[in-house]
Amino acid sequence: MLEFLAQVDTALFRFINITLANPVTDRLMPFVTDGGHWVLAALLAVAMLVHSRRWASLPILLGVAVVFAASDQAAAHLIKPLVGRVRPCHVVEGVRLLVGCSQAGSFPSAHAANWFGCALFLSWSVPRWRWVYFALAGLVSLSRVFVGVHYPFDVLGGWAVGALAAGLVLLGFRRLGRGPVSSDSSEPGRFFR
Repeated sequence: MLEFLAQVDTALFRFINITLANPVTDRLMPFVTDGGHWVLAALLAVAMLVHSRRWASLPILLGVAVVFAASDQAAAHLIKPLVGRVRPCHVVEGVRLLVGCSQAGSFPSAHAANWFGCALFLSWSVPRWRWVYFALAGLVSLSRVFVGVHYPFDVLGGWAVGALAAGLVLLGFRRLGRGPVSSDSSEPGRFFR
């Protein structure tokens, strides 16, 4: 069964990385996958949040930081060494490698874990923009396959790690009495009082 899943994963990887490759994705995906390109956007988002929420932005920012740290540490320093899966850029013949290929393990994708975990946490705390959070998390996650450094199942594993990290942090906030004010999750800012 594991061998079959590995074959499916490799076939999906080849389809995305090789078959779907085109000049647009060849230029776009390396840019998207580079975390350094998101620093300015993140700083602007923080500034907008602080401007609109003042002190109420602090628990949101703290929650995002904890989710990011937890998902990153779990994916990169706990699970990857335990699983030891080799990245596709080292073993798949004909891979289209658009960025450097790390020697670190492939499963799970830390990029996917971090982005999805933060998107999930933010979707609960500032739900008005949830479509933006998940669109960006999906784009960054998909970019990891396009650039040749992760299999699709690595991305799914990263999403699971991110969801677990976000869920634990959200549970922690609820235990501290910082849960939703009402059941209307479409209203922005309803997660934090």
